[in-house]
Amino acid sequence: MKIGGGKIHPFVFYAVLVIAAFFVGVVIFNSILLPSLVGRRDITIVPDLGGLSSKLAEDRCAEAGLNMIVIGNRYSDDVPEGYIIDQDPTPDERLKSGRAIRVILSSGHRMEVVPDLIDKSLRQTELLIESAGLRKGRVVRIFAHERGQNLVISTSPAPGTEVPRSSPVDILLAMRGEPREYLMPDLVGMDLPFVKARLERMGFQISRVVSRRDETKFPNTILSHDPLAGSLIKEGGAIELVISTVE
Repeated sequence: MKIGGGKIHPFVFYAVLVIAAFFVGVVIFNSILLPSLVGRRDITIVPDLGGLSSKLAEDRCAEAGLNMIVIGNRYSDDVPEGYIIDQDPTPDERLKSGRAIRVILSSGHRMEVVPDLIDKSLRQTELLIESAGLRKGRVVRIFAHERGQNLVISTSPAPGTEVPRSSPVDILLAMRGEPREYLMPDLVGMDLPFVKARLERMGFQISRVVSRRDETKFPNTILSHDPLAGSLIKEGGAIELVISTVE
């Protein structure tokens, strides 16, 4: 075969022809066939309903030509009550118009009832709080100057109150007898969370925490306290702390 005075081998000619046909096919598929498949009128893209209210999610589905079915509820500490937690099919999947998206709504925080802790010992109180799905908050001690067992006389929230799961319950504990006296330890340079937990377990109250800017110390480092180290402090006494901050 001759082209322009030159001679082309038939194999080369047919190879060029096949390659040209391939690229023409790709162009036709991308420009004509693929758009027609993706853009079919009976196919729609599943919208992302996560974190939307039930009403807004229904509106989004309607705009996409889809329906929404609530198939259940689940407690959540992060998603407010009545908002979408999960969906099926997942976002960006393709679905025929008129089909339904199945969703799960949040029931909000799981609520628990504060048990009746009045006239219970501290140990009994701790066990009852834990079994109720709650946690012990502050323990404030007052001294009754009489003999008997140390008992809870009040709680906050009050017994019977519904609160979110894992909420703290503060306790007012009546201590019988005279309070013991301790020497105030030197807390300067210690970490606040560590010290706070230890002091509260020993029956002391941290009545006030003041922050002071000090970029030479790690945040929450104790800079000073009242009473001072070496002072006498009674069991249940109040302690004020000054801690470092970088802000």
